[in-house]
Amino acid sequence: MSKDSGYYDAIPPKRTIQEMFELSTKKSGENYCCCQKPLLVIPLDHIILDELHLMLRITDILLENLIEDAMQWDDKESSSSTTKRSVEKSEHLQKLMEAINCGVTFSIWEKRNADGKGSGTWDWTSLMGDDRKKLIRELAKRLASYNCLQTNTCQMVIQLWKVGTV
Repeated sequence: MSKDSGYYDAIPPKRTIQEMFELSTKKSGENYCCCQKPLLVIPLDHIILDELHLMLRITDILLENLIEDAMQWDDKESSSSTTKRSVEKSEHLQKLMEAINCGVTFSIWEKRNADGKGSGTWDWTSLMGDDRKKLIRELAKRLASYNCLQTNTCQMVIQLWKVGTV
């Protein structure tokens, strides 16, 4: 977002169709997100990005990173105890949920296995439409005041969320 609009159209940042074909044949660590060969051979300068779905995916990833960071912080602080992770006992995760609940309904829960026991994987409310807009608009302001981010990443994370409000 900090680069001018023509920056990514210049070489070397600009990716070509040929490069995408070559990268798709490499191992997953070396393919630079080219997992499959392109279905259609269309020059990349003829493709219009779907800004809505791009924004939705970016905010999903940012939200997932916030949740994972809070969980890791809680795990680090409770590493001396052998208790199982739970949302109710996770101080920083609770603070994050309070920050996210800025007029939207949001919760986090552990997924259950077929036998009803916890699976160790987590899910959360998927925000739609106006709720997502409200989250993008309000979350950057609320993150610092709720002390739900680790100090070494707090300012960078807040800056990432502020970019969405510009």
